[in-house]
Amino acid sequence: MKNILLVFTILFARSANAQTIKKDTTVKKIKQEQATVVAKRPYIEQQIDKTIMNVQTDINAATNNAFEILQKAPGVTITSEDAINMSGKAGVNILIDGRPTQMSNRELANYLKTLPGNTIDKIELITNPSSKYDAQGNAGIINIRLKKNKIKGTNGSVNLGYTQSTHHRTNVGVTLNHRNNKINIFGNANASNGLQHTQGYINRNVTVGTVTKSFLNNTTDIDKFAHYNLRTGLDYYANKKNTFGLLVNVNKDKTPFNTPGSTLIGSNNKIDSSLQTTNDNVYKTGRLNTNLNYKYEDTLGTELTVDADYTNFSNTNLTQLGTTYYDNTKTKYNYTANNLDVATTIHLYALKADYTKQLKKLQAKIEAGVKWSTVQTNNNLYATTLTGTAMKADTGRSNQFIYNENVLAAYGNYYKKIKKIEFQIGVRVEKSMVTGTSIDLAKKQINNPDTSYINLFPTAFFGYKINANNQLALSYSKRINRPNYQSLNPFETIYDIYTSEKGNPYLKPQYTNNIEAKYSYKYALNVALGYNHTKDYSQTITRQIGQLTTATTDNIGTLDNAYINIGTPLPITKWWEGYVNVTGFYNHYKGTLPDGLLNQKVVGLSYYFQHNFKLGKGWNTQFSSWFNAGTKEAIFTTKWLGSFDFGVKKSLLKDKIIIRLGVLDIFNTQRWNQTVQFANMDFEYNRKWESRGVRLQLSYNFGKTKYQARDRDTNKDAERIKTKQ
Repeated sequence: MKNILLVFTILFARSANAQTIKKDTTVKKIKQEQATVVAKRPYIEQQIDKTIMNVQTDINAATNNAFEILQKAPGVTITSEDAINMSGKAGVNILIDGRPTQMSNRELANYLKTLPGNTIDKIELITNPSSKYDAQGNAGIINIRLKKNKIKGTNGSVNLGYTQSTHHRTNVGVTLNHRNNKINIFGNANASNGLQHTQGYINRNVTVGTVTKSFLNNTTDIDKFAHYNLRTGLDYYANKKNTFGLLVNVNKDKTPFNTPGSTLIGSNNKIDSSLQTTNDNVYKTGRLNTNLNYKYEDTLGTELTVDADYTNFSNTNLTQLGTTYYDNTKTKYNYTANNLDVATTIHLYALKADYTKQLKKLQAKIEAGVKWSTVQTNNNLYATTLTGTAMKADTGRSNQFIYNENVLAAYGNYYKKIKKIEFQIGVRVEKSMVTGTSIDLAKKQINNPDTSYINLFPTAFFGYKINANNQLALSYSKRINRPNYQSLNPFETIYDIYTSEKGNPYLKPQYTNNIEAKYSYKYALNVALGYNHTKDYSQTITRQIGQLTTATTDNIGTLDNAYINIGTPLPITKWWEGYVNVTGFYNHYKGTLPDGLLNQKVVGLSYYFQHNFKLGKGWNTQFSSWFNAGTKEAIFTTKWLGSFDFGVKKSLLKDKIIIRLGVLDIFNTQRWNQTVQFANMDFEYNRKWESRGVRLQLSYNFGKTKYQARDRDTNKDAERIKTKQ
C-alpha cells in the first residue's frame, strides 16, 4: 500500500509541474528568426465558471462520435432512454456552438452519433451558468463547440467512417471554408446510415386479487436509420468593428423502427397464454434553424451582439401495433390492432441583444442584455382501433394539443478584480406566459396550462488566488427547468396492450438553487464540491393499474443533490501521459406519489480515464475506460455499466491524411438493467445494444488548420422540443 501511495505521489507531482508549464498554451510557430515553441492544451481545463474538454487532444476523438465523447465527460452519465445527466442529475441543456439542439432524448442521441469527433474543437461543461445564459436547465449546460477555419483561402476536410458490430454503420462528412478580406463562408455536411438491433427483456410480476401472474416479455428493436445534417453560413466583416453573420442548420431524419416481440403469461410456474406483437414505426423529422447576427467590437472593450432566430420543426410518426393472442395450447383465439398517426409542428422565434463594457482602469466589466422568445406548437394525434374488420377512430385517444409560450427576459452582470480576488454578481428576470388547449374528437376542450409568472434568477461567482499554485472559487445560481413541450402533451402512446405512456398537461416547472466550490492546485488537480435543492422535481414514473403498466411524467416532490468531482492529468513520461476523473454524488428524493410516499437516499459513482502512448513516426495509441456504478433514481434501481476502448492513429503526409482504428467496448459491458419494486410494482427491465465493434476512420485535410469560431449563444428555448418515441 505504501508503494502505491508513493507512486501516486510521484505521478501527481509530475502532473502538477507539467500542467503549470502547459497552462493556457496553444500551438504556435514563431517567425524564422525566432525560436519555435510547440505545446498543447491539456485535455481538461478548469475555469472559474466552467470545465472545458479539449477534444482534439484525444487521439481517439475522430473514431468516436459526439455521443460517445459525452459518455466520457467528467460527471456526465447517460440513461437507457438516452437522457444526459450531469453530477447525477437530469435537466441538462445541450447546445451546439451556443445554440439549442431542439430534440428529444432519442433524436438528440441519433444526431450526436452522426457528429464525428474530428469536427469538435471542445466541450464546455457549465454546472452554474451566469445570468447571461437563459435560466432554463436546472442541471446546467453542455456546450459543444465545433471547429471553424478562419484562415484566408480555401480549407476543408473529408471524413469517411465504417463501424462493424453485429451490423454495420457508415458515416461521411465534408467541411469547407473560404475566407477573403471581407467574407468568410463556411459549411459542413454529415450523413450516416446503418442498422442496429437492441434486445429487450421485461419481466413483470402482477398481483390481481390473490393470484400473482408473471409477464415475460422479449423484444428486438430493429433500428434502420438514416440521418442528414447541414450547417452553413457566412460572416461579413464590414470593417474592424462591425461584423454581420448568417447561420443555417438543416436536419433530416428517417427511421423505420420495428419491434417484434412475444409475451409469455403464467402463474404458479405454468404458462397460461401468450402474445405475439408487431410494433412498426416510421419516424420522419425535419428542422430548419436560421440565425441573423450582428457584432460590434472596439479596442476599448465595448461589445454589442444582436441575434434574430427562427426555428421550424416538423415530425411525423406512424405506429401500427398488432397483437395475436394464443391460449396454453398455442391456439390463436384473438387479434387486435391499434394505429397512431402523430404530426407535430413547432415554430420558434427569438430576438436578443447582449452588451459588454470593459472598465480596464477599474479591472471591471459590466454585461447587460434583453431577450424575447415565442413558441407555437400544434400537435395532432389520430388514433384508430380494429373494430370488427375495419379500423375506426379511437375517440378516447385522438386529440389535438395546441401550446403557446412567450418569455421576456433581461439580465445584468458586474465583474470586478481586486488583487487576488475576482467576483461576478448578476441577476436575470424572466416573465413567462403559457397557454395550452387540448381538444378531442368530441370537441371537448381542456385549457391547461394557462399561467403567467415572473421569476428572478440571481447568480454569484467568487475566485481567490491564494498563490501561484492554489486557487479557490465559489459560485451560486438559481435555475428553472420548464417542462419540454411534448411532456405537457396529453397524448397516449401504446407500446403493447399492457404498456403505454401519456403526457401530463399539469406539469409545473422545477426550481433549483445551486452552490459549488472549486479548488485547483497547479492547474493539475481540480476538485469541485456542489449542492443543489430542487422544488417540484419531475420525473417519468410508472404505475401498475391492474395488468396495465403506464408511464407519466409527474412532479414527484423535492430532490437534494450533492456531488464531488476530482480530475487530474497524469504525464508519466514524454511518451506516456494520461488523465483520470472521478465523480461521486448523493441524491435524496422525497415526495408523495399516487401509490405511496417516496423517501429515498442513494449514492452514485462514475469514472473516466485514458492513457496515451506516443510511439513515433506518426503512430499513437490510446486506451480508455468509463464506468457508472449501480445506483437508484426515485423508484428505479439501475445496475452498473461501462466500457473499455482502444484506439490507434497513424498520420501521413504531415497530418494531411490521418487513419484511425478504434476497438469499442472490448468486454461488451454496455448494457442496461433496471428494476422497480415500489408499491404494487415488481418488474425488471434489460436492454443490450450493439456496443462492441471495430471502427475505421479516414480523414483528409487540405489547407491550414487553425480554428477559431465566432461564438453564437441564442434561442435556447428550442432545446425543450421533444417528440414521442
